[in-house]
Parts: sequence; structure tokens; C-alpha cells
Amino acid sequence: MYEIIRMENIHKFYKNGKELLEALKGISFSLMKGEILAIMGSSGSGKSTLLNITGAIDAADQGRVYLNGKLEENYGKEPCATKMRSKNIGFIFQSFNLINDFTVGENVSLPLILAKEKSSNIKKRTKEILELAGIGDKEDSPVTKLSGGQQQRVAIARAIINNPKILLADEPTGNLDCSTASGIMQIFVDLRNKNGQSTIIVTHDPVIAGYADRILFLQDGMVYGEHKNQAGEQNIDMVLLKFRESQKNSRKGLSFIQENNCNREGAEDD
Repeated sequence: MYEIIRMENIHKFYKNGKELLEALKGISFSLMKGEILAIMGSSGSGKSTLLNITGAIDAADQGRVYLNGKLEENYGKEPCATKMRSKNIGFIFQSFNLINDFTVGENVSLPLILAKEKSSNIKKRTKEILELAGIGDKEDSPVTKLSGGQQQRVAIARAIINNPKILLADEPTGNLDCSTASGIMQIFVDLRNKNGQSTIIVTHDPVIAGYADRILFLQDGMVYGEHKNQAGEQNIDMVLLKFRESQKNSRKGLSFIQENNCNREGAEDD
């Protein structure tokens, strides 16, 4: 496997009146080709901020981003960010973000329409992706008539129709029951196994993190732990244990030194 994206020493600051808050404190990590990486942390740990920067929705205030081994100096900065997202990133949101006035097929095909693909290619690709997502029979259905799990499948289909190098999912099962969530997570596993899809999933749920190949534990804007899941084994108990350890380490102010020895100069203990 090779690196799809590498984030080095990422810092993000926000102003709260006269106070300057540091949301991310020198985070470094890599996403490998064909890997599912879970980012796990409690509310306010910096998960969504990190996902937005990784997806070029927001720009880091300090740090470097490498995409396919190339330093992208304007990553997250317009007008480069829009092109970066359209060519490389697929997004899946907890709230689905579907267009209610559109059918399933129209929602899924929208990225290809905006990219001005040929009509014949759009129809063919849309049918392929809907089948892959397990909703091939719903193409002409209004999205408002679908269950929550079916709507999330539509959102996944829309996110992958452009063959993104990186798939980003922000709490993709947060609004779903356990059985439906399991079916959604199996789609991510199938995308990895069949297509070599590289995916980052933000979650606070150890069950969801158990589907990932690797997990980063965030607290207070820093990485305090990492865990590699073992294939064919029950990982939930170990994930929960590691998560609790990361919270303890955070309270003690202990920083985690990552295996890849990425440069984390400038990181601050909480």
C-alpha cells in the first residue's frame, strides 16, 4: 500500500472574542491506499475540524498536506480547494444532505451532471453505483419516501460516483439503528475490498470503529493513541479500552508519538 494523503503538523486556530483557541495542535497522520481509517474522539476533540481540513473544506493555519506524495501548498484554499474536492474527495454526512425534490437517480448523478459528463455515461454510471449501494431498484423513487438507511445509501452512492481517491464520512451511522448501521458499514468494507477505496470515518462509536483497519484517538485537538484492528477478531472491546486510555492520557497531558515518526514540532500539551 502507498500513501494517498499525509497530514503533517496540522494546526487550526479559532478566535473567540479576544481569545485565540487552538482546535488542532500539531496533528500528523497518513491514509493508505485501500485503508479504512477511523478517527474516534469525544465531542469537541477536533474530529470534524480535522475531517474538514482533510477534505479541503477548510484550510489549516499551519502544517503541510501531501496528496499522492506531492506537497499541496494551497490545499483547502480557494480557488484550488474546489478543484481539489471535485477531483479527489467524496463526502458522506450524518444528515445525508440529499435534495428532497430530486429522485434517487437524480441525487446520485448530480456530481456527473455538474462535471458535464455525457448523458449516456451518466445513466450507465448511475445504474452501476446504485447497484453497488444496494438500491438499484430505487432509481426513480423520491428520496423522501426512503428509510434513513436507504437515504444514507443514496448519499454514499453520490459520494463515490466520481471515483474519489478519498472518501470522507462524518458520523455516517449516527442517525441509524444498529442493524441498519451494520449494513451501511459493510458497504465501506466492500468498497475497500472490491475497489481499493481509501476511507476516513469520523465516529464516537466503538462498534463502528471496529470495522476500520486502523483507528486514531483524538482528544483536545491531539492524537493520543492508535490501534490496528485484527481481521476476523472481535475488536470492539479493544477499541473501547484504547479509547478510554486515550482519554486518561489526555487528562495527564501525555502526547502520543505516532509510528510513522511524522514531524509534530510545535504541538502543545493540553
